Amino acid sequence: MELSPLLDAAKKGDLPQLKKFSEEDHDINETAKNGLTALILAAENNHKDVVDFLLDEGADANAATAMGGTAISRAAENGHVNIIRKLLDHGAKANDVALIAASREGELEVVKVLVENGANVNAEQRWGVTPLMLAAREGHSDIVSYLLANKAKIKVKDKDGHSALSLALDNDNAGIASQLRRAGAKADAVRKEQSDLDDEEDDVLDTDDFDDLIDEEEIPEDIDLDED
Repeated sequence: MELSPLLDAAKKGDLPQLKKFSEEDHDINETAKNGLTALILAAENNHKDVVDFLLDEGADANAATAMGGTAISRAAENGHVNIIRKLLDHGAKANDVALIAASREGELEVVKVLVENGANVNAEQRWGVTPLMLAAREGHSDIVSYLLANKAKIKVKDKDGHSALSLALDNDNAGIASQLRRAGAKADAVRKEQSDLDDEEDDVLDTDDFDDLIDEEEIPEDIDLDED
């Protein structure tokens, strides 16, 4: 997707150019067609000086794309904990998408910061997937431990009938399966069969896009959390 000069400068971390745009009275909250803002792009790419400047200039810390992605969720997915703290200081909300992304990517420090600032440990993505399920699937035992300690529910299932335990077992994460069993999880006697669509699932995180997955009946193995 082609970006405007202002958005492109934010993505590249070109602070002098952004200052010039600001002096020329450009709208610092300008959006792309899908809702991307300069702040979202700067946060995603870890341009701390640009994030600082944009926030000082009045950038909306909670602006969201059409798919619900925000500066804090993009920063969370990429492990930019210092930018997350800055965003929180400027009123950004520790939202569900951010915690789900951080849990899947194994960003423990980010997970902690988000939970400490009100993120819901039992948040559900549109397919019913929770942070615990994704951490269990991806083998992030430290995040599994932290979420369990903060009262993450272990018996919930996604829309395909998978639980955190079943996802851990399916992905050969025996240690995590043991963690979950000790916390009270039990394997289903009968597992739901996978759809024939499984072989067609996209292998994406938030590479950039997940718009094309919205109408899928199956839960993608790698859920794309937002779209550029």
